[in-house]
Amino acid sequence: MTKPPHLYRDPDLETRDDLLLEIAVESSRRRLELSDRVVSLLVDDLEYERPDVVPFVMAKAFVLAGGATLPERGGDDERDLAWRLGGADGGRKASTADLERTAEYLESVEVPDRSLEPLQELVRSSRLGEFCDPDAISDRSERVNRLRDIARDL
Repeated sequence: MTKPPHLYRDPDLETRDDLLLEIAVESSRRRLELSDRVVSLLVDDLEYERPDVVPFVMAKAFVLAGGATLPERGGDDERDLAWRLGGADGGRKASTADLERTAEYLESVEVPDRSLEPLQELVRSSRLGEFCDPDAISDRSERVNRLRDIARDL
C-alpha cells in the first residue's frame, strides 16, 4: 500500500523554506519543492507542520497548479507529474477549511497551460467543486488576454 503524501523537512535544514511534500510518484517516494504560496497556505493558514499528512486531492491540485514541483524537472511538466502520482484516497481527508483555502489558492494563481483542463476536472470530480468554480481557474494565456483587453479599453 502506498503511503499518503506528507510534509517533510530535512533535519539538517530547519528553515521554513525547506518544507517539502513527500509523495509517491510511480513506484518511488519523491520530495517535491513547494512554492512560497503553498507553504504559507499550509503552515500559516491551515497550521500544518511536519510530518502532517496532506490530503491527496490537495497535493494533486498543488502539482497541477505548479505549486509543488520536482527539484529536477527533466521532461515532465505539471500535468505529466500529476498523472504519475500515487496514494489516492489514503490518509487524511480534506477538511472544509482545507478545501476552502485550496480553492482560493487555485482561483488566484496562474495555472500552467497544459494543466488547466486536468485541474478543472479534478475540481469538478472532487469536493473542491463545492468551494471553487472550475471556470474561475485560469491559465497564463487567459490572464494575459484579460490584461490585454483591459489595456485596450483604457
